Amino acid sequence: MAFSSTRADYGLLKPVLKNISDSPDLELILVASGDHLASYKGGTISDIKKDGFAVAETVPFTPASDNHESIAGSLGEATVKMASIIGKYRPDFLLLLGDRYELLAPAACALIYRAPIAHIAGGESTEGALDEQVRHALTKMAHLHFVSTWEYGRRIRRMGEEAWRIHVVGSTGIENIYSCDYLSPSEIKNNFGIDPETPTLLITFHPETITGENDTEAQAKEVALALEQFQEYQQVITYPGMETGYQAVIQIWQDYALNKNNVLLKPSLGSRGYLGLMRIASAVVGNSSSGIIEAPSFHIPTVNIGNRQKGRIRAESVLDVNCRREDIVQGLQKALTDPVFRAGLPKTVNPYDPFRDGKASERIVRLLEQTPLGKTILEKRLDFPGPGEVIIQ
Repeated sequence: MAFSSTRADYGLLKPVLKNISDSPDLELILVASGDHLASYKGGTISDIKKDGFAVAETVPFTPASDNHESIAGSLGEATVKMASIIGKYRPDFLLLLGDRYELLAPAACALIYRAPIAHIAGGESTEGALDEQVRHALTKMAHLHFVSTWEYGRRIRRMGEEAWRIHVVGSTGIENIYSCDYLSPSEIKNNFGIDPETPTLLITFHPETITGENDTEAQAKEVALALEQFQEYQQVITYPGMETGYQAVIQIWQDYALNKNNVLLKPSLGSRGYLGLMRIASAVVGNSSSGIIEAPSFHIPTVNIGNRQKGRIRAESVLDVNCRREDIVQGLQKALTDPVFRAGLPKTVNPYDPFRDGKASERIVRLLEQTPLGKTILEKRLDFPGPGEVIIQ
């Protein structure tokens, strides 16, 4: 059973889902939730179906508001629904990717039902988001770990996870780039009304949710004020994820886009549209993980704003700036015009592609096929690396 709740995690899961579907030894049961079911976020469940995947079950996760009580209440409702679904199918594995808090619902239910959890993209760090704690909680709940880089594997080993459970596979998002699974410029123009011939900034900004100390509305305004200085660029802005403060971000973008012909506000481009636009963009701007993980493989610069992605391993094409107008402007000017920086872009090495082959999903599916079920996989023990151990190499 696989669970997806956003355009972002679906794009990363898609090659894995395809390989599961093609495997004679595995059967895919796909559950869609969260943003996929929200029309105002693009209703991206339609993208899943267009790609040929059958959605076995849906789990509504649409908080009435973006405050803590509403989101926590929706998490509880999703847990009740997932309990019924896991009880119905009794999956041999629950496959989860990433760090969204929605994942706590299926993970908690899988533990109760003794269904092993296979987790993709553990060991990473996003110190400016609640995702940080969720990711590490999922790591301790999971029975198999499919990680993107050697360092992330070492982190999980140091968390007391047994070495045999940890597998470095690379990022599945990079695989979509290798397979050219993205829209062409003409498709981007026809589908979204975006001019691929015009220099473009691809912008996504999520709330920083780890402490609640930062004013999300004020931060989004700083980003908008900075972007005002780059009106010669077509600016394509996608909506943030569904978390505390996201409605304030959307309102800032709606106000900013008003009466600006160069600003296109898109709830979602879908995974193929998003990657296709990233491929031809002048720069990726904001605080999405896609600017850290996927953009370097296109040799596209990223201006990463604020602390949300603090702690992630970065390629040299990523420029980190504070969430202040002047710092964002300075970062964008360097990304777009600095001759020394731009000369280095074609040489960018992406740390999330450790094998340089784009076969992360093949490794994941092979391990799922080969891992025995039963007592060994379910019985976890705390096992810290001993003196002199070579940790995950």
